[in-house]
Amino acid sequence: MLGDPARLPRPRPSVMTERGVFFRLLGPLEIATAKGRLPLKGMNQRLVLALLLLNVNRVVPTTDLMDVLWPDGHPPATGRKSLQNAISALRGVLARGGVPEHVAALTSEGSGYVLKTAPENLDLTRFRLLADKGRDALAAGDTEEAARLLRRALGLWRGRALAELADSGFDWPQTAAAEGARLHALEEYCEAELANGRPHEVIQRLEGVAAAGPSRERTQRLLMTALYRSSRRDDALRAYERLHRQLRDDFGAAPSRELQDLHGAIVRQDPLLAPEDAPDPRGGAPRPSADPELDVLHALLDLVRRQNRPYVVALTGDAEERQAALVARLMTELQRDDRAAVWHVQPGPDGADLAHDLRAALRRATPERPMVAVAEHLHRAGHLVPECVGDIVTEAGRTPLLIVLTARTGSQGFWPGWDRAVPRFTTITV
Repeated sequence: MLGDPARLPRPRPSVMTERGVFFRLLGPLEIATAKGRLPLKGMNQRLVLALLLLNVNRVVPTTDLMDVLWPDGHPPATGRKSLQNAISALRGVLARGGVPEHVAALTSEGSGYVLKTAPENLDLTRFRLLADKGRDALAAGDTEEAARLLRRALGLWRGRALAELADSGFDWPQTAAAEGARLHALEEYCEAELANGRPHEVIQRLEGVAAAGPSRERTQRLLMTALYRSSRRDDALRAYERLHRQLRDDFGAAPSRELQDLHGAIVRQDPLLAPEDAPDPRGGAPRPSADPELDVLHALLDLVRRQNRPYVVALTGDAEERQAALVARLMTELQRDDRAAVWHVQPGPDGADLAHDLRAALRRATPERPMVAVAEHLHRAGHLVPECVGDIVTEAGRTPLLIVLTARTGSQGFWPGWDRAVPRFTTITV
């Protein structure tokens, strides 16, 4: 992800440039290449591509593809021709995108069609591989490695699987299975982080899952434990009472013996519930604290992750080389610990592309994987900066995005109105 320490290249999906294409199902359907996303037009193309990818390297019968396009079972007389047009259009999308046939090819075989590509070119496959490795690490007791791998797996998700198709009422067993695997991976990630002594890292995620599935006992157990270890005993007890009511009202049942025992331990404040000595809350080996400015940047990233909210930090002053070195060191440590994704903003002449590139970074941030967007030398962008950055922070809402800006002088010196336009910011003079 990182190259020249003085300037950070744009991040790209893992190994995408080596394989030429990356198909994304874990969110809106996308085909990504080194040149950017390839355009998909119309629902027919998306439905056909989705079914082919869910059955990658397997022949999908023409009748199944027809059923997807006309789920009522009554295709028009021109139905087969419409399917052929969608197949032809998808082939054209891949060809115009510069995807070689040995990397991805859509061919007809027997009475159907098959999309041939390496399984690793699908985000769904990469998610499963990372989640399996994380699960193995957790079972082996390597909770730091488990958290790292599971965090990477969850970071591949950009929303509901095949979100735009699901929103239109289309669904497949494979997408339901993927959503179930996502929930399972999230719970295992939370298990690992609790074992690592970082309960505050997982509370917000667990609260969201618990609200969506209030009867899921494993989620509730993890949430109760995380709340208790974060000195929120009363909230942990209330979580148990909500579960008790839900199970009684919906199923006429009581919580499991395991949860009842946990509830009793919380009531007694059992010392066995206290976490073991926690490692560095940022994960990985303890980092030497030889650079106070770097410590502040790490602390702000922790804040962004905990609160799931954006924050802006401006590195200002006359020491441009020092600013560049500080940013480079931050990015090196993030890459080593895999704590966040990195996006190097290209502001363009006079900052004309700043908003566009910051929004591109914002789209790639997820609750499981915060984004650090770096924009350097913004003293050249002048008056455009405050309004642009302020708009992005407002649009980000509850997205974990840390924007790091560098400039040659103080923010108020060349960005009039900065403190009024930009909420949630810190200035570090370097």
